[in-house]
Amino acid sequence: MLSTGSFERSDLFEIHNFVQNTQLSYPKEMIIGILRQEFSKDSYYHFVADEWGFPKIKSLENTPTDTGYHDDNTSRIFIGEAYRFDVVFYPALIVKSTTTRSVPLSINRNKYCIEYDKILFTDGYGNEKWKYIPAYFDLAGVFEDKMEIEVFSRDIRDRDSLCSIIMMLLQDVRFESLRNAGILVSNISAGGYSETEDREQEKLYKATVSFDSRGEWRRLIPIKSTIDHISLCVEFGNVSTGVTDPNFELNTEVNLTDQTFSDFILGNMDKF
Repeated sequence: MLSTGSFERSDLFEIHNFVQNTQLSYPKEMIIGILRQEFSKDSYYHFVADEWGFPKIKSLENTPTDTGYHDDNTSRIFIGEAYRFDVVFYPALIVKSTTTRSVPLSINRNKYCIEYDKILFTDGYGNEKWKYIPAYFDLAGVFEDKMEIEVFSRDIRDRDSLCSIIMMLLQDVRFESLRNAGILVSNISAGGYSETEDREQEKLYKATVSFDSRGEWRRLIPIKSTIDHISLCVEFGNVSTGVTDPNFELNTEVNLTDQTFSDFILGNMDKF
């Protein structure tokens, strides 16, 4: 999956010639990565990763109250897909994918779309000609994901501020970055504001930022090995009148491995 910088452990994507597949895990990883990258620049909601790339969180008992604000001793916010272990750490941003559906680009999924390789042919006189050789069947489609970012905090102001920051980042600041990575974000909204108590009977404020994520899948099925030769046909006639003689026709065959074209095939008709 090199076209989007995404790697899969399974060999089935390579076996079936998938070169792009931006659904499920890929959008979540991209969103989490962007949020972590942006919040690592912040001094208040400061994100710090440990040596393994996980949020660097630890007990704040017997530590200064400003730990993590001006140093990297601990992260001041948790950003991830799910909790790595069962702890209470707030504020937290949890990225989830709720629904994924396939949307075909066309009824035939671009079944008859062909990609061509550009090959240079040279004859014995040094004349050159570029030819386009069928190389791949190009199949493609679209996946649409409905995603959510759950916001948890101990303070109403933190909850509202984090929702605003997330919407600003996805809608504008990092929109082009996501688009270049093969993900289109749209229909961003925030809601589900609620107040509850956690397991320690302390106030916990929640909200959900919802948005649609649109990505593509693509297969390039090689067909170059199925082409044995290319047939060329040249007709002669009175070009000025636009009428050709149907009884005067020349057919020739050129193998792909043959890199030499005669002047006759290349169109140098002044020598005849």
